Amino acid sequence: MSLPIIAIVGRPNVGKSALFNRIVGRRMAIVHEQAGVTRDRIMAAAEDDNRHFQIVDTGGLGNYTDEKATGVFDGLIRAQVEAVAGEAATLILVTDAQAGETPLDRELAQFLRTFGRRVVVAANKADSPELRDAAAHQFAGLGFDSVVAVTCLHGRGINDLLDAALKGVPRGAPGRAFATDGTSPAGKPFRLAVLGRPNVGKSSIVNRLAGQERMIVSEVAGTTRDAVDVPITLKAGTRELAAVVVDTAGLRRKSKVDTVVEFFSVDRAQKAMDHCDLALFVVDAAEPATAQDRRIASLIVDSGKPCVVVANKWDLAPMAVARNRFRDALKEALPFLSHAPVAVLSALKDRSLDTLAEAVFQVYDNRGITVPTAVLNQFLRDLLARTPPPAAGGRVFKLFYGAQVSNIPPRFTLFVNHERLCPPAYRVFLTNRLREAFYPESGMPITIAFRERKENDPERKERIKAFKRLSPREQAMRTRKKNAARGK
Repeated sequence: MSLPIIAIVGRPNVGKSALFNRIVGRRMAIVHEQAGVTRDRIMAAAEDDNRHFQIVDTGGLGNYTDEKATGVFDGLIRAQVEAVAGEAATLILVTDAQAGETPLDRELAQFLRTFGRRVVVAANKADSPELRDAAAHQFAGLGFDSVVAVTCLHGRGINDLLDAALKGVPRGAPGRAFATDGTSPAGKPFRLAVLGRPNVGKSSIVNRLAGQERMIVSEVAGTTRDAVDVPITLKAGTRELAAVVVDTAGLRRKSKVDTVVEFFSVDRAQKAMDHCDLALFVVDAAEPATAQDRRIASLIVDSGKPCVVVANKWDLAPMAVARNRFRDALKEALPFLSHAPVAVLSALKDRSLDTLAEAVFQVYDNRGITVPTAVLNQFLRDLLARTPPPAAGGRVFKLFYGAQVSNIPPRFTLFVNHERLCPPAYRVFLTNRLREAFYPESGMPITIAFRERKENDPERKERIKAFKRLSPREQAMRTRKKNAARGK
């Protein structure tokens, strides 16, 4: 069974996101005194007294009626609220106890009654005993039986509110709905972080992957503010993958981030990148590889995350350019991500979305590749024989052997005589050759680390002495075993 949905609604700046964070137990939604910070609906799995449910934060409903002048986002936010209210088991109408009942609160109460759901009023900002005692009388005009005084800032009254909102919800194991904190009955979903500069179509791509208008889309740059988790099932042919796609705010240069809200938006986008399994780096096909695109590409590489480059808005690109030529030019312009597959599509026209799913599965499959030590060392010997390292100051860089220490992402440790003798260009050369040989077009970043095997190492000298004390037969057996491990 699916988890019951509890939706938080209300007018702007009454503390909906603060209540959401209190229930979830972490700072997931951006909270600021500025009205209208939240726009998209944010969902997370929660639990209270062994009762499991999904809690949803929504944007503030301002002048939502058709008769009044509305802002650019009011109609879009209303559509988001209508979508979640139709599925919710309980609606929590958040009001301001200090401001009292307002005409807009009454309009919203009438609006919520049309859905036929149970409504619990949360009288927030009831900081004093007088406000808490007067809450039920103060909001009686809204026409709902349950009115609970809360203070989200200090956490007062939250348990009483949840008891009222979760009435009838059974205690026990969670349902089968994906939990957006990264857990599900089938295990941890694959996390995809959608990254890019503002207004390149990230939210449109998320909506196409989700199969519904899950995110607000507009031509206004910076529409998305929170990092929003959206559970999806990714499909390519007969294959399916349980995943969570994370829509993020557009990343701008630090010097261009001029508000506190935008600072928190960028911070959440960077955290989404740090915690994802795969980064979907979205660029504008009509204006690819800008200076900011290259900065974001560098951030993704530094994070060590696998990546797929998504060239969106292909319908606006020059039609004379072939897709293959466009891919080659894009990789040349973004050399940091030359190893990443490129999906060219148009989210607005819903074209070529299958190429994105195929690219994701391509990277997903490469995560399981492990290079055997014997194969790796044979490759290194052949590579060094064809292209030996240059000498530095009369001394030669020596590479004895290597081993792969992890495959997500691929990391190799190479045992050498002196790391400082390896020119930086030769290190890049080794990394590129390893990628071409074992992880071509994988989207996986390759990293190598040098470990020095010093001749004057006391432990090594003791090992040599112990080896010499062995009988010739034991020495031969140990040598054969050691050479077999190195691939000789």
